[in-house]
Amino acid sequence: MRAFANGALWQPNLKEPLENPKSTIKVLVTGANGFVGTYLTKDLSSKKAGEVLSFPFDLREKEKIQSFFQITKPDLVYHLAAQPFIPIAIENPWETQEINVTGTLTILESLHRNLKPCKMLYVSSADVYGRQTEENLPLKEELNPEPLNPYSGSKLAAESYCRQYSNYSRYLDVVVVRPFNHTGAGQRREFVIPNFCHQIKESHFEGSKKIKVGDLTPTRDFLHVKDVIRGYQILMEKGEPGQVYNISSGIETSIEQIIRILLEISGHNMQIEVDSERVRPSETPRLFGNSEKIQKLGWTQVMNLRSTLEDVYHWVAATK
Repeated sequence: MRAFANGALWQPNLKEPLENPKSTIKVLVTGANGFVGTYLTKDLSSKKAGEVLSFPFDLREKEKIQSFFQITKPDLVYHLAAQPFIPIAIENPWETQEINVTGTLTILESLHRNLKPCKMLYVSSADVYGRQTEENLPLKEELNPEPLNPYSGSKLAAESYCRQYSNYSRYLDVVVVRPFNHTGAGQRREFVIPNFCHQIKESHFEGSKKIKVGDLTPTRDFLHVKDVIRGYQILMEKGEPGQVYNISSGIETSIEQIIRILLEISGHNMQIEVDSERVRPSETPRLFGNSEKIQKLGWTQVMNLRSTLEDVYHWVAATK
């Protein structure tokens, strides 16, 4: 039986004892250098949750990945690495499939072949739900996903492999998490909230007083990245193998509301201009989730929407 740093226990599906039950737990984070991965690895390290290992490979480097896992033999794996951009997935679905699906399969098979107990958290996406009917809102884990683009399709396909391995592997337990939209200081400009923040800052500096946007009508469920990584750690500790969990606020907010709150925070008056090139052809109109399942494990949202937006805007405003 494997103990966590905080004293909680995780019992793998098999009866074989650990090779070195008193040794330091090895925690591997794929995508450790990414936006969410940076927050997660910093938090794990500060809590002394074990030896935190980074993952220095492209998910398409199959042989290198297999050799790496044979050497490191991690006890816990947070699998965050992915091709995360929907526009890139639409433009190049083959690359997205290779990274998000085949790459995940490589990790699963490598862990399985290690013949050592391991628990993995697979970070999927709420985008897998796609366009649901009104009566299905807020979205629950038991709904049939209806992915609308190659990105969400790839995440759902990888989920399928995760559940398969969790069911049949004697050595591998896998929990799937579907986080809804999350942001925070340090997120790349390609994402909607930091993009708006950068535009507000630059428009004010240049004196143009204009912001270009896509469709403002879709609604989303926004969280701070710090709330999300707390959820990841709770699921690693208490999540049931083979199960899927949402991480969501349960609050529906339109993109128009987001930009108006940001303008209020900034103190600037800007003209909002819809740019047809920014409108996605396959857009989910409404997306917000039910998080009762993870709340039963002890997760709660700490940071509200306004404080989250303030965090991102002030970070952007302070950067050069």
